[in-house]
Amino acid sequence: EKTKDKMRGIQRTTTKTDLETRTNDLERRLKEKIEVMTGFADPEVRARKLQQSFAFFDLNDSGNIDYQEFFAAMTKLNFVGVQKEMEALFNRYDEDASGEIDYKEFSYSLFGIGNKPTMDVNAKNIVEKVKARIIQKDGASGIHKVARLLSRMDNDGSKSLDQDELMQGLREYGISKIPPVELQTLFNYFDRDRSGRISIDEFLRGLKTGMSYERKQLVRQAFNLLDSTGDGVVTVDDILQNYDFSYHPNVVNGSITVQQATNEMLSCFESGSSDVDGKVTWAEFLDYYKGMSMSIDDDNYFELMIRNAWHMSGGDGFAENTTCKRVLVTHSDGSEEVVEIKNDLGLNYRDINEVKRRLERQGVQDIRKVQV
Repeated sequence: EKTKDKMRGIQRTTTKTDLETRTNDLERRLKEKIEVMTGFADPEVRARKLQQSFAFFDLNDSGNIDYQEFFAAMTKLNFVGVQKEMEALFNRYDEDASGEIDYKEFSYSLFGIGNKPTMDVNAKNIVEKVKARIIQKDGASGIHKVARLLSRMDNDGSKSLDQDELMQGLREYGISKIPPVELQTLFNYFDRDRSGRISIDEFLRGLKTGMSYERKQLVRQAFNLLDSTGDGVVTVDDILQNYDFSYHPNVVNGSITVQQATNEMLSCFESGSSDVDGKVTWAEFLDYYKGMSMSIDDDNYFELMIRNAWHMSGGDGFAENTTCKRVLVTHSDGSEEVVEIKNDLGLNYRDINEVKRRLERQGVQDIRKVQV
């Protein structure tokens, strides 16, 4: 079974790489089509032209479009027979897995306009090299350590760094073998306004790129289990009380303790900020997992980690949840069965009546007795 899971993982990786290549090609063809349609005008004009194409399908004038509206706009631009690539392109820009994209931001970003950098090949290679060094040194905790270190370099509290501060921070962390010319390219890539300073947050987001839409959806499911009110905000206490830190990747491999993993999460949500309020938004929660995701290549392992840590039922093969409690149910006719209590995050198993109610909501009927 493990061999089959490994082979499925290899096949998924190959398929994902092929799809990414085709998606990049679709993105390139979209840019070229708009260039031709605008007579090779400047990027601002091209972006506005593409924006108009999407706005036609934005019936409520919200500035956002869902996938069906995106698909309709792309079809009108004569992109047909590439549905998987269109889905992948949409998901690439749906950074928070909300099911919608801001089409103005999408249009401007596509043509390299605005605050969000457009990743050229050279800069991307250097960013990947920096990411590799961070992962090699500290695994899933690496990006959080870099964040704390760079924040210490921010002497004036501007949440930005000049080139010397960035270089010093990376060297202090242990990234010292990247040639100066590459570090210069790295800095220039993030210094979009050529002010001589880069945003720390934007730099860290640049390192966290590449999280797949499927992983974002898993993280969203975990957040939704905590967000009982549906307002997009949970408390730090809720997270600490429910999250099983023993499934943190670096706890699993023995490089940090459960307490260290706890402190790391706290530092991400409640340190180095002027607006510490004990609350965590969906964007902050996702950002934490983007940092963790960059150190995990295996999708099956990432899914298993999320499901087990947050007691989320489901998953297939290696990725199937193993932490949701199984109980022995005795029915009125004397028959017995072992039943998994689905999504049992926060359930008090001493409260047998609540356990029974949960089982009944799952469709288990005629319960005489439950043994935990």
